[in-house]
Order: sequence, then structure tokens, then C-alpha cells
Amino acid sequence: MFVLFDLDGTLLDSGPAHRRAAESAFRQMGITADGEGLMRFLVAHDAASAGMRPDLYLEIWRRMQPLYRMEQESILAFPGIGEALEQLPSLGIGAGVVTSKRRWAVERELERLGWRDRFACVVCREDTRRHKPSPEPILRAMDQLGQGAAAYVGDAPSDVLAAKAAGLSAVGAAWGWTGGAALQAAGADWVLDSPSGLLPWLQGLGGPDLRRAEA
Repeated sequence: MFVLFDLDGTLLDSGPAHRRAAESAFRQMGITADGEGLMRFLVAHDAASAGMRPDLYLEIWRRMQPLYRMEQESILAFPGIGEALEQLPSLGIGAGVVTSKRRWAVERELERLGWRDRFACVVCREDTRRHKPSPEPILRAMDQLGQGAAAYVGDAPSDVLAAKAAGLSAVGAAWGWTGGAALQAAGADWVLDSPSGLLPWLQGLGGPDLRRAEA
């Protein structure tokens, strides 16, 4: 049994680092953006959902890359996430990461946290032509695993939509960037209010009652 995870806002508390990098990139472009505008940009999956011209959207992301790299050392896992990942093998659950983040950033963060060996697959932005909310990245992960997955855990409506389109249960991480109401509205099967709820949920997923039901 496998569970797939989003990275930013789900496993990693990277929101502050992203916001600081975005603020600097906006300033370089001479653009004033309030907190709501920055968040809309950060959670958008393309220029249209960010409400921007494609050239402007791409230029801001280009300028953000070196700025974000300078912020990476400040990024930590959400409290309790590391412990939950450590428990997965004892529960008979494997794990994978499916993220829209660039591979250089993902590999750097997983290596720094000592997490690289915790995931059987890591699908990044470069690995698929389409990105969440398309199911393509999740389907790519399942292809790499050679089997299906039980669920996808993410903090954005696009995560929920991608999971459902891929035929997986969608678990909303309400501690992330968009909050529980948006995840519920997107159709999440479960919404976990805090990282401390992840391990109990995983324990239920790997528990004997569920295994008997699947047999």
C-alpha cells in the first residue's frame, strides 16, 4: 500500500520562504502586491489562475528561483511530519512525493532533511507535460511504483482535483496554504486540521480492520 504526498504546505512549512522570495521578485519587477495577491500567485497552477499575463507570470517565477534558493536553509518540516513518515514502514505503507516544484529544489530539500530514502518515487515539475490539477503527475507516480496508491495528501484544491481525477482518495492538509474550507469545497474525502492528525489517519489506513476489508 502506498500514500502519495504533496511537498510544499503539506510536508514542508515552506510558505514563508516562498512568500519572501515572491515579495523580492515582485519588487524587482516594480509590482506592488498585498498578501492576498502574493498568495494567489503562489497557489496558482498557471498564469490564468494567477490572473496575470503569461510573460509576467513566467518572469516572476524565473526571478524567484535564485531568491528561493537563498531561503531554503530556513525551511523545516511541519511538526510531527517527520515522525509520521518514520512510522510508515511499520504500518506497511510506502510513500511517494508528487509535487509541481522543480527537481533541483526538491532534491536539495529532501537531502537536507534526510528524507530521500523515505520515498519510493519523487515526481517533480519536469517529469510531466501537464501539472496538477491534471492527474498526469499522480498517474506518473503510480506507473513508477508499479501499482496503485491508496490516497494523495495535499494542501490545495488542485491537489484534491488531481487525486480524484486519478481515482485516488483525496486527503486535505488544512494546515497548508489554502485552509480546510477550500479543500472541502474541492471535494476532499478527508480534511485533516493539523499535522498531528496525519499519523492517526495513516494508522487507520494501515490498520487490521481496513486490511480485512480490502482482502
